[in-house]
Amino acid sequence: MGGSFNPPTVAHYRLMKAAIDVLGAEHGLFVPVSDAYLRRKMRHSHPPVVLSPELRVKMLRVMCDEDASLDVCDIEIGTVEPRTFPTLLALRDEYPDHEIYFLMGADKLGLLANMAERRDFFDSFRAILYSRGEEALEQELMGNELLALNRDRIVILPQPEGTDGVSSSVIRERMLAGESCEGLLMPGVWELFSHFTAADFPDVVNRFKGEYDFLGNRYPCGFVWQRVKYGSVDAAFRALSAGCRSQDEMLEFMESLVQAKFYGNPNLMRRLLDTGNRTLINGNQKKELFWGVDLYSWLGENRLGKIIMEIRDKHR
Repeated sequence: MGGSFNPPTVAHYRLMKAAIDVLGAEHGLFVPVSDAYLRRKMRHSHPPVVLSPELRVKMLRVMCDEDASLDVCDIEIGTVEPRTFPTLLALRDEYPDHEIYFLMGADKLGLLANMAERRDFFDSFRAILYSRGEEALEQELMGNELLALNRDRIVILPQPEGTDGVSSSVIRERMLAGESCEGLLMPGVWELFSHFTAADFPDVVNRFKGEYDFLGNRYPCGFVWQRVKYGSVDAAFRALSAGCRSQDEMLEFMESLVQAKFYGNPNLMRRLLDTGNRTLINGNQKKELFWGVDLYSWLGENRLGKIIMEIRDKHR
């Protein structure tokens, strides 16, 4: 079973156990996705509740501790690209004498259809689909040529008791609202999750676009730096940064320009203060990793965002 497990729920546990019982399987493996993938997935959530990969793995291991048939495979942690099929191939190599089932909910039928387009997928693997409407799901399967052709490689199981309405998103919503979600988590997982509150997950501005375009260096605004007027931080930096002899000097130079921008434009300072405690990330899709963060790999130092947040904190 692959997933974000952000956090892992009792539904994840019961779905896996039900599959093991029906198939008489030897192992049930939980495969958490990478941090980069999860952050991309949660980018449009406000606030984005993203548990660290280390914590998600730890929660899954705690959930598996009392059952020898369950285990965690952390092969995708630290990767960037989606890796469902490569992960399945790696597991096939690790367990050459086993039959491997890919377990998913019926809402992921589109993913299964995409996987079926690989000629060797159903040659090597089987799939398990959980559904509360088996007849409707059967019709959907037969309506797809590739899935219908491989219908004998797909197992449909009824949704187990105690899983309806239980999801990681519901747990996150309850936590943010200050409500208990103890019954939706296994006891060991609850011990790890119970101390989190909304304060641990400040909202994020992850791109300096739209209503937050004023945070970007190219935003047109006049300001004076060393008695010379410039039209934007970007223009000033391009014109003057060639004299910087080191990365530290370049950083200090950028900081002085951004300070001049906000201190010289009270309206922009007010808008900056209105961002409250939001984390300001100069997100981009250009792999600019020093001043910002690449929103695909989620790598980057975010130096510009940090400079702006320091100015905001000092001006309060």
